[in-house]
Amino acid sequence: MYAVVTLQDSDEVMVAPSHWLSSDKKQSYWPPFRSSEKCMEAVQKRLKPETGGKPWEKLNISFHKEYDSFGKAKEGQKEITEQKERSFLLATGFPGMLKRQRPESTQDMSKNPLPTPSTSTSRLSADDKDDLLQMLRDIKSKVQENSSMLKKLLKVNTASEAPSSSSLSTEDVKTSLNLPLRTFEDVARTENELRNATTRQKYVKYLSRIGGLGPKDVIKNIMQQVLTDNLAMEFNWQGRGDKKPFSKLILTDVIRDAASKHSVMKKDCETEIKTYLWYTIDRIGRKRPRVCEGVTSELTPPTLLDSAFQSEIGMFFLDD
Repeated sequence: MYAVVTLQDSDEVMVAPSHWLSSDKKQSYWPPFRSSEKCMEAVQKRLKPETGGKPWEKLNISFHKEYDSFGKAKEGQKEITEQKERSFLLATGFPGMLKRQRPESTQDMSKNPLPTPSTSTSRLSADDKDDLLQMLRDIKSKVQENSSMLKKLLKVNTASEAPSSSSLSTEDVKTSLNLPLRTFEDVARTENELRNATTRQKYVKYLSRIGGLGPKDVIKNIMQQVLTDNLAMEFNWQGRGDKKPFSKLILTDVIRDAASKHSVMKKDCETEIKTYLWYTIDRIGRKRPRVCEGVTSELTPPTLLDSAFQSEIGMFFLDD
């Protein structure tokens, strides 16, 4: 059995296997695939609503009707979609188009007469009306897309901000991880901790809660939580000059894993980390009052940090 439902978040009319629906038919499991082809395949094959043993997310739905085959359900989906479009056009003040789009019988018209089209609308040619109808559909689609995106953003923000009774608050977790790191001793200690898989996952989970709009924003927000600017100034990606190589840290892999939760690709992640480290001095200069021309006099002396850092982590920083 297949059901035709409307996903409330996006207002899309979709077909779903009946066993995906909750008993009250107010929710439905929905595949997490980005590809529409994979989603369609999951529906047609009536797959079990889980991936790797983990159940899919449940979405709020409006139930319409059940059908005994996928083909009939697709026909029902098309019919319900057209009904929703006609309702939308009526609500937007273009009922005259509906006569041409789906003519009704004389008897039905007498029972439920459509409003008389305005003079300006009736003067439009058939091609103009088709163009206008498509424009309205595009507008409706864009409104639905934006509405869905906004709801997801609000859902993510609410989930990240809401305190959990079974776990530490975000600020408590940050404190327990001793972030941001301020010295090379902090980095050495953290590198040792990250060799433990459970601790590493704890860091990934915390940093993945830090979002942003696009790769640049995500990496900037994560890096600000991980390193102070004074410490970030002592690193660059490859460790050229008198800098330490950030690319060789286990912490860098942790940042990649956290950023990947926000669909930041590995290449983009590395590019944004390089950029962040490169502009550290500029950030420090903007934050501090310009009492003198340079800012290095107020920074932690690198020579004192170097010896402790190298003794704790080892000599792999000297390979470059």
